[in-house]
Amino acid sequence: MGHDLAYAALALLATIAYYVAFLVFRISAQRMPPLRGSRPFFVAWQMLTSPIWFAGGLILFVGLAYEVVAFTAMPLAVAQPIFAISLVFLVLYSVWFLDERLSVREWVSVAMFVLATVMIGLSAGSERDLTADDTLVGTLVSPWKMLAVMAPALVVSAVVWLLGDRRRGGRHARKLAGVAYGIGAGACAGLAEAGIRGISIVYEDTGSVTAVLKSPYPLLTLGMAAIALGGLQVALQRCRLAIVATVLTVIGRTYLVLSSSVLFGEQWPEETLPFTLRTAGFTLALLALVTFPRYEQPDTTEATVAARAARRAAQGPDQADMRAIT
Repeated sequence: MGHDLAYAALALLATIAYYVAFLVFRISAQRMPPLRGSRPFFVAWQMLTSPIWFAGGLILFVGLAYEVVAFTAMPLAVAQPIFAISLVFLVLYSVWFLDERLSVREWVSVAMFVLATVMIGLSAGSERDLTADDTLVGTLVSPWKMLAVMAPALVVSAVVWLLGDRRRGGRHARKLAGVAYGIGAGACAGLAEAGIRGISIVYEDTGSVTAVLKSPYPLLTLGMAAIALGGLQVALQRCRLAIVATVLTVIGRTYLVLSSSVLFGEQWPEETLPFTLRTAGFTLALLALVTFPRYEQPDTTEATVAARAARRAAQGPDQADMRAIT
């Protein structure tokens, strides 16, 4: 029992580290020039040369390390609700301390997302019969299974960023809402977490770091995490943190479950209660996506971002940023 509580605490620390990193990324995004998904190398340069973003990246990778340990020691059915509960605190923080306003429709969608994440997690079962025995060489020889889970995430991410970068003329033009950007980044983030899960399963089965390094899962994690982080940075500059983080989390957890069925042989639950929970969870998540507004509030335009960045560059760190960090 004591060990279970310790690993649950570790999972909680992992997700807290994630969301603290999100807050730091948001601060760095407000200090950057306008970012565009169609210019990935420019986005990457701005991220890697920003001390604030780099600090957030270090916090994020601490969370990744904690999550590897948590996934090794506890089933997804226990870890997922912990992640969802932490998301609630991030949304409340964004509303109270970052002055982000959510409409009634958005609050309903967020609530459905959180509930869907918990239901999908509870349907996962014990997972003790999962396998992840592919080697990197074997994956290169027969890449179809890996491509089957990577292709949808990459396509969705590319479509979202390219559509988000289309210039919309006219004084009444509106930007895509955080829900769209959250979908793009969430699909890649979910696949990166599937890579973390693969690392934990390989290590649990072999007890060998060498076996982990010879598997495709470290490369899968790092590659998809890099794409997700780039998309997240663009999203945090244009949209509200509460919306982006919520959608990213639920899409990521959903894609994690779906990709696990391909990569690790996880079957759709056959027992009545787990089957009902998973079916209802996916249905609720889809309903929440449909309910979310498609366009962001008009104050998050590129012109506003550029003006804000120029003002902060001239004035230096302000009290609002310091309050967001603390």
